[in-house]
Amino acid sequence: MNITPIDWTILAVSFVLFLALAIYLNGLCRSVADYLVSGRKIRLWLGMGAGIAGEIGLVTIVGICEQGYLRGFGFVLIGLLTMLILVPLFGVCGFGIQRFRATKAMSVSQYVEMRYNRRLRVATGMLNSAAGVLQMCIFPIVGAGFLRVLTGAPEHTSVAGWLVPTTWLIMGVLLACAVIFTFLGGYLTLIVTNFFQMIIIMGAIIGVVFFVVEHVGLQTIWSNLEKTKGLDGFYPFVAEGNSYGMIWFAWLLTMSILLQFSYGPYLQRYASMDKPRTASLSYLFGSFFGNGRTFLILFLGVGALAAMGTETHGEFSEKLWPSMATPLYLSAIIPPILMGVLLAGLLWADVSTTDQYLLSWSTSIVNDCVCPFLKDPLSPSSHIAAVKLTIVILCALFFLFGTWYQPTIPIWEYLWLCANIIGGSGIIVLFGMYWRRANTTGATAAVAVSVVLPITDLIARRVWLSHDWQYPIKPEVTGLFTYALAVAVLVFFSLLSKKETKYWDLGKVVREMNKAASL
Repeated sequence: MNITPIDWTILAVSFVLFLALAIYLNGLCRSVADYLVSGRKIRLWLGMGAGIAGEIGLVTIVGICEQGYLRGFGFVLIGLLTMLILVPLFGVCGFGIQRFRATKAMSVSQYVEMRYNRRLRVATGMLNSAAGVLQMCIFPIVGAGFLRVLTGAPEHTSVAGWLVPTTWLIMGVLLACAVIFTFLGGYLTLIVTNFFQMIIIMGAIIGVVFFVVEHVGLQTIWSNLEKTKGLDGFYPFVAEGNSYGMIWFAWLLTMSILLQFSYGPYLQRYASMDKPRTASLSYLFGSFFGNGRTFLILFLGVGALAAMGTETHGEFSEKLWPSMATPLYLSAIIPPILMGVLLAGLLWADVSTTDQYLLSWSTSIVNDCVCPFLKDPLSPSSHIAAVKLTIVILCALFFLFGTWYQPTIPIWEYLWLCANIIGGSGIIVLFGMYWRRANTTGATAAVAVSVVLPITDLIARRVWLSHDWQYPIKPEVTGLFTYALAVAVLVFFSLLSKKETKYWDLGKVVREMNKAASL
């Protein structure tokens, strides 16, 4: 390994400090609401910082670096265009997210029962949880592979006389950390520790970016990117080549809107805010920091491309190389101390996001997939115990999945395809909050479409690739068509069935809650 004792010391000290903070905060957790949504007491700056850290997982860093290596700076323009649309929509106007906070629901499925019926709640809870868990399955193994290459660890390690893949051992450590910090205080602990973890993560990324610039040089990065990628490396809407394209941008934009009303970790964060206005303001400020952070991480992948070229190096396959090029490059240039800070930042990036997602999907599984079938409601202690048991089971599942996983598509595309399934429930939430005529029949049809098409695409894609065939449909085409069809069937069947709805004026509730909180 190329890690010095001082680097390990930095990593160990950060772990001990965060563990002590988590133990202290665990003593403040006294109810189910504290454990799941921090008692709904999170204010602006803490919520914003925790939100930034919660969306910068290690798997996200690997995926963004991979995109930088594959497509250069093409995503920068897409990110800026997305901000121009979504920041005024959510951050200024509070579209939808303030209304969701006003419902006082802890999850999307809970709101679905309030607005539609109990059966649809159970269905959406099961489907969203399954898609969220499927998405999370690659988190530990992808992060472990990145850390193994970054630290220069061998491909296999001897354990009790057996040669075990080192990525499995690192994966086990990451999952153990996830269990420890999720158990200690739940969301109350996560929201506070994430705030401080965000500082380490951002500091580490900024320091590494400056070092890459000094090592390679801006002119070299620019000229090499222009040579290897051409216009694709700078402009995302080139008609030919490997650019993102307008359809991909439209898919990303649509999904980014719908996930605000369907993605469990997002909604759990909004539900924890002290008032609706705080939810929109946290999005406003968090969006600027979050996109800036994305562009910095993208730069690391571009730097690896400029320094190492497009040829595959060492043990890596052609499909794995784009995600491993960045850690291999950084392992050769990052000096001691900075390496220690980077490792601490990457560890807490994984902990902050994995813990938030684990708690969110475990909560959804217990609340929406287990509790509806129980004759008697769980006591507060039993409810928390059930969530913790679900977390342990999920971590065991993730480890088993990691021992089997082999990448077939870029990390971002896998994550977005899984999120595509979840995004469908955002349609019924959004229409439910704003359209009086939306009813259970239309919502059920929309959810069915949103599930069947993406899953069919994932299965067909796996079959095609197993035969080394070129799959004819891009993920963005499937995703965009799925959403368009889901909206169409929701409107059609809602108008056709004419069932009564449980609509109520959330706009009025938002105004009352914001006014009461400001007095």
